[in-house]
Amino acid sequence: MSAKYFCANCGSIVEQGIKFCANCGTAVNAQQPPQKQAAPAAQPYTPAQPYTPAPIYAPSQQGAPVGVSPHNRTVTLLLCIFLGYIGIHKFYVGKTGEGIAYLLLSWTGIPAFIAFIEIFVIAAGSFKDERGLPVLTW
Repeated sequence: MSAKYFCANCGSIVEQGIKFCANCGTAVNAQQPPQKQAAPAAQPYTPAQPYTPAPIYAPSQQGAPVGVSPHNRTVTLLLCIFLGYIGIHKFYVGKTGEGIAYLLLSWTGIPAFIAFIEIFVIAAGSFKDERGLPVLTW
């Protein structure tokens, strides 16, 4: 088995004793043994975006909401007492769909009955906003 070298002109591999490169046709005078190419140094991992912590209203891994709603319970309670029959308290906490349903059904009296019950739910601290967070801050 003969040793292999690189062509000085094109860099292709040339066997020992060959006078011309088969790739470029250049006369091979000074043959140098092939050198092992060093593997590139490993670069440290740098993320594309820096880490930012999750906001406090993000759900936990179990799916339960974390934190307290930024809405005020006093305002929610007063809106429910005085304008609950048309669903203004629902709009306040971000439940727009339910607020529209209250508006559309206000002529039936059903939203007024539900709003009466929700007065006690809000006062007890069990009322939740659009993200599922309890409205607790007085």
